[in-house]
Amino acid sequence: MAELKGVTGKIARVDLSSGTVSVIETPEEVYKKFLGGSALGVYYLFKEGVVEPSVHPFSPENMIQFMIGPMNGISPNARSVIVTKSGYNFICISTSGGRAAMELKFAGWDGIQVVGKADHPVYLAVVDDNIEIRDASNIWGMDTQQAEVEMLKSVLSPLEYRESILRDADLTPEWAALRPVKRQGIGAKRLAASWVIGPGGENMVWYANVITEGARAHGRYGSGAIAGSKNLKGIVIRGTKGHRLADKAKFLEIVRQIQASESKDYFWRSYGTAGIGATSANIEDSFPIRNWQWNAWADPENVKALEGPFMDIASFVKQTACPGCALHCMYLAQVTSEDELMDGTITDMPDWEAMGMVGGNLGYLELPDATPDDGFTGDHLDLVEFQAKNQHTAFLHDYYGMDYIEGGSLLALLMELRQRDLITAGDLDGIDLQWGDIHAVDAIMKKIAHREGIGDVLANGTWETAKYFAEKKGKPEIMNYPVTTHRYAQPAHDVRGFDKDALEYVTVSRPTAHTGGGGAGFKQADYAAAIAGQNAKSAVDSLVYCNFAAGHWAGKTAELVKAATGWTDFAEEDLGKVGARQYALCRLFDIHTQQLKDPKTEWDMLVPHRWFYDPLPTGPAKGQVAYEGKPEKLFDEALPAYWKARGWTEDKGIPTAETLEELGIADIAEAIAAQHR
Repeated sequence: MAELKGVTGKIARVDLSSGTVSVIETPEEVYKKFLGGSALGVYYLFKEGVVEPSVHPFSPENMIQFMIGPMNGISPNARSVIVTKSGYNFICISTSGGRAAMELKFAGWDGIQVVGKADHPVYLAVVDDNIEIRDASNIWGMDTQQAEVEMLKSVLSPLEYRESILRDADLTPEWAALRPVKRQGIGAKRLAASWVIGPGGENMVWYANVITEGARAHGRYGSGAIAGSKNLKGIVIRGTKGHRLADKAKFLEIVRQIQASESKDYFWRSYGTAGIGATSANIEDSFPIRNWQWNAWADPENVKALEGPFMDIASFVKQTACPGCALHCMYLAQVTSEDELMDGTITDMPDWEAMGMVGGNLGYLELPDATPDDGFTGDHLDLVEFQAKNQHTAFLHDYYGMDYIEGGSLLALLMELRQRDLITAGDLDGIDLQWGDIHAVDAIMKKIAHREGIGDVLANGTWETAKYFAEKKGKPEIMNYPVTTHRYAQPAHDVRGFDKDALEYVTVSRPTAHTGGGGAGFKQADYAAAIAGQNAKSAVDSLVYCNFAAGHWAGKTAELVKAATGWTDFAEEDLGKVGARQYALCRLFDIHTQQLKDPKTEWDMLVPHRWFYDPLPTGPAKGQVAYEGKPEKLFDEALPAYWKARGWTEDKGIPTAETLEELGIADIAEAIAAQHR
């Protein structure tokens, strides 16, 4: 195969059952059609037959893919994406920042696909072309942070194996005493990167995730559980081969323009998504509070605990960023609290989803015996304790390797069921899970991560937990309280206020994704604009770079692709086609693998009861519900119109033969689509 630029042309296929590693050489025309990352990963799920309903998510036949794209390497804002069949039996596309994507490209790979199942715990060690399947028995059972440290120490590049250019004789005794043990120097700890699962993934908690750098997560849809089902603890990577580019000078010129633009972005560089709280509660009426019973507090003072400036004073340690990124939206923090459980915890200042889903959603931002309807009567020390609970709960999810969006939704559901006396403490193995009780949260999360007692039920997530208790207690009304779409948690953006349109959550290619794109188009019922936004976001995940930086890439992306790859005929409109292909394939994947007969009723209409029937009790959107409380306006009018605009059938939302042909994916998708039209 001719040498490619931007991409390497190689994907590693690791079969853990046979203990073999092979190379998949992806043709250039496939890269041009799917770019890399998420779209290329979905393509391989079809090509390799993982889409078939006979492939159980936790079977050896399922394939978990760690994918990158042509931008990953020396470009800024790099992310990686995991693509697999989720334990929930729908598509899993989950992105994360960090250094691992860069290291994988420098090692000479565009992705790693893992199939099979090892007969004992293993991890993969990738050093350039060499991939080893190594025993992980000594780190199995470790939390994500401890396991990552051990994995990073286990690989060195060839250059790092050489003896120092300094002779021992050149060192004074004082300097010699400080010298690292041979082959255990600073390079071994800093220059490798890893993806790792925690106890949650090992025990196949359905919403377990894959972590890198302690707090960056492939957070959504349970990729960690799929890794755990294969006895795969993680992957550690050290690459030294560089990033081959078609026009390096042009590429670097555009990169400098992006970085210069980012350096002027005051919002992201100041506090990241910690700047969202006050807007969400006080203007948009969309802050998750006590399982979405409220979206705003009567007293705006409550939300101050999770505002960037306050968190900065209370817990900030240092700012950090993904390679080459000038936004610096991760902030390391140390928790301060009067409670020994939380005090001194090293974590990060939570991003918006953590602030909402394991902050306000768990009743952490009210004083004891107060409700969101009451005025705030505390002081700044109370606000510090509010913040500490939020940070510690986010830390626990990272520590165990579990998604805090789904985890927060689950915990909030249980708290509301206790509030309404629909379950008892006895139903939770004696843990009385009440609003704001961090110790009860700590206890129940330990059970979930290890599938102990009731934790074995809760580990299957919010929707399955609600089903379990509805049947066990003979109370079908319990199904009114899980706030999930397509059986997975709604993130920290509601549809009854002024933030999201419900149709966006219903149609996004990954269940309830909050960064699906197209928001303004949905609000204006301009479905062509909404679809263009969704397609653009899918292209971002295929390139693969950070959505938060997308505005700084606007108008430059196609030129950057051309400079990287040498595809002189590549244009901005080609990015949209990549997204359209991904959306069509994801829709077919979810319908086919679940064998849905009537996708609208069996899938699309699986949305929160709260959307239509629980008006907001306070805030600027007081009294509002989604679509005027008329589900038929969403599902019988807006949704078919959206499907039509995509070139899908209006009754079931199946891509037409003409659409698949136009997108150039009929060869892998038409036979499946024809079964469901």
